[in-house]
Amino acid sequence: MTAIKRQDIQSQVINTIADITDRIPSDLNEQTNLLHDLDLDSLALFEIVIDLEAAYDLRISDEEIENLRTIGEIVSFIARRLDQ
Repeated sequence: MTAIKRQDIQSQVINTIADITDRIPSDLNEQTNLLHDLDLDSLALFEIVIDLEAAYDLRISDEEIENLRTIGEIVSFIARRLDQ
C-alpha cells in the first residue's frame, strides 16, 4: 500500500468537514475544534465519520470519536491507523 502523506489526510479531512458544515476549507485548520469552533451536532459528526471511514476504509468506534476533538486529532488518528 502506498503511504498517504499527512498533508493529504489533512486536506481530505478539512474538505469533508467543510462540505458537511458548509464552511470554507481555508477557514479550517488542525486547531479547529469540532464542538467549540464549529458547534457540530451529533448528526454532522456522524456524517463526517461515515465519510472518513469510507474514504480510508477504516472503522472509527464511538469511544474513539469521543476523543477526537480537533481536526488535527482526526488527522493524527487516521495517519496512525493507516500506518498499522
